[in-house]
Amino acid sequence: MTPLEIILTSNRILPRLQHMGRGISNGVKGLTLVEILVVFAIFGLLLGSSVVGLTVLRGGADLEAEARGLSRVLELARNRTIASEGAARYGVYVDTSVAPHRYVLFQGDDYLSRVSEEVYQLRDTIEFGAVSFGGGQEVVFNRIQGTTGNPGSAILRGKADPANARTVYVGSSGAVEIDSGAAPNDDDRVKDSRHVHIDYTRNPPIDTATEELILDFGTATEVIAISDYLAGGQIVWEGTIEVDGEEQKLKIHTHVLNSGFDSQFSVHRNRRLNTKPLSITLSGDITGKLIEYAADGEIISGGESIYVSAVIPQ
Repeated sequence: MTPLEIILTSNRILPRLQHMGRGISNGVKGLTLVEILVVFAIFGLLLGSSVVGLTVLRGGADLEAEARGLSRVLELARNRTIASEGAARYGVYVDTSVAPHRYVLFQGDDYLSRVSEEVYQLRDTIEFGAVSFGGGQEVVFNRIQGTTGNPGSAILRGKADPANARTVYVGSSGAVEIDSGAAPNDDDRVKDSRHVHIDYTRNPPIDTATEELILDFGTATEVIAISDYLAGGQIVWEGTIEVDGEEQKLKIHTHVLNSGFDSQFSVHRNRRLNTKPLSITLSGDITGKLIEYAADGEIISGGESIYVSAVIPQ
């Protein structure tokens, strides 16, 4: 039995219409104006229900498409950063100040200082709910590793059915996931002194034209002029240094350099390739070392400098 037949039967209208139909076929014209209006009202209700149902179905399909679209653009921004396209960083900004909502793939250290952008407008059936990437509305990826200091999530939802939602997560590792139930992370990965991030905030900021990185191995010292190793606005140095007849290989670069007063150093020091103690200092910082390693690679001290806020094994 169709929905219309159910409604008509439950209201005892179908038998009446069937009777009227037989009457009409026998030449008796007996439908009243009230009965005709009731029939049209029922058809109107059915039509309205169908429209709502189709809108919800469309919203569900649009929601899936938008969640996947945002995920792809986030991954595109990360991949462009890792590939150092234009020797720059890339990010994604979620804009809820316009209608319909949109998100923007941009080149630059942040959205305000962007040098180019690609705008993606949401379908008119979809909107952003809560958005929090590091407490803000943008994700910027770091060069070389593709990590981000703005982990978080953005909720996409249907306008007709806000309970129907998808969440796009970005983890600190830069991984992007949809509806994982929690932000993607790398907590299960072994983290140690082979790769560390050093958060550094100094006012005035680092003078890249005159300052040097000083690598002290105890019996040998290597001085690295920052100005000689700038690429895309970041410090990028990798080298091999001979100490007491043994080669020491390591890499030092920045993910953030003088963004306001903030910088973030990344140090790679594989224990198999390094056998000597090491301390790293900035020539313009007289307060202490960025980091100090024992010969076996363990961190003796991190953040002796008053400008170091965190030393984080990766």
